[in-house]
Amino acid sequence: MPKPFTRMFLNNLQKITKKLAQSMAAAQEIGLNPAGCSDEPAQVKIGENHLKMKQDYIVLNSPLPLRTMSSGVVGAGTGWYSTFVNRHVDKGYDCSDHREEMIQYLKEQGLQPEDTVGMMTAVMLEDVSYKHYQAEGFSIFIVVTAGVGNAVDATKSSEYYSFDMSPGTINIWIFVSGELTEEAFIQSIMTATEAKTKALHDLEIRDKLSGSVATGTSTDSILVASTQQGQKIDYAGTITPLGRIIGRGVHECTVEAIRNSKKRVKT
Repeated sequence: MPKPFTRMFLNNLQKITKKLAQSMAAAQEIGLNPAGCSDEPAQVKIGENHLKMKQDYIVLNSPLPLRTMSSGVVGAGTGWYSTFVNRHVDKGYDCSDHREEMIQYLKEQGLQPEDTVGMMTAVMLEDVSYKHYQAEGFSIFIVVTAGVGNAVDATKSSEYYSFDMSPGTINIWIFVSGELTEEAFIQSIMTATEAKTKALHDLEIRDKLSGSVATGTSTDSILVASTQQGQKIDYAGTITPLGRIIGRGVHECTVEAIRNSKKRVKT
C-alpha cells in the first residue's frame, strides 16, 4: 500500500497533468498555436501580395526570413533576410561609399539594414515586370527592372574602358516557395543569367562601344531567395523543373521590363 505522502503526491501530480492538458486544448481552440500543427509554421507562398511600390523604391516584405544568395549593394552573398528593396537613384548618382549610403537610406525609410537585401537602379520603377509561376510542388515569383543604357558584351569589355556610360541596370529577383539545396541556388543564378542574355539577344540590344550584341549591363544584380519550406529541389539547371520555369520567367519579365523602359525613353 502507498504511504500517505506518496498517495498525496500522486494525486497532486494527476491534477496538475489534467490542468495542463486542458490549458493546451484551450490554447489550440483559440488559435494560439499554428492551425493544424504546433510544431511547424504554415507554408508561405511568396507573391504579388507581398510586393509594394513606394515613391522611390520597390519593397517585398516576406512573412518569414528567406534563405538568400545575392549580389545586392546590401545583403550580398548568402544569408537569411525578410526585406528586399530595389531603390531608384538619379542617373547622376555618385557616392564614394554606396554601401554605407544605402544603409543610411534604409534606416531613413524605417527599414533594418541587417534584415535587408538592397539594390539600386536608375531605371524608372514603374516599368517593373513581375509574374508568378506555379509548378507541381513549388512556385516562383520573379521581379525584374531593366534598363540597357550601359549594355555590355562581356566578351568585348576588355577591349575598352570608359567612364562615359549612361546608367542602366537589370535587377532580377527570384523568389522560390520551396526548399533549395546549395547547388540549386547556384544553378538558379546560372539559368537566370542565360535567360537574361537570351532576352537581350532576342531584342537585339547592342553594346554601344563594340557594336556587338550585349550579354547584360555593367551593373546588373541578382537575387535568389527561398522559403526553405515544402518540396526539396536539388537542381535548377536549364532542363530541370525549376530551371525551366526560371528560364521562361526571367526571359519573359526581362523582355517586358526592357520594352517598358524603351517606350518611356521614346516618349
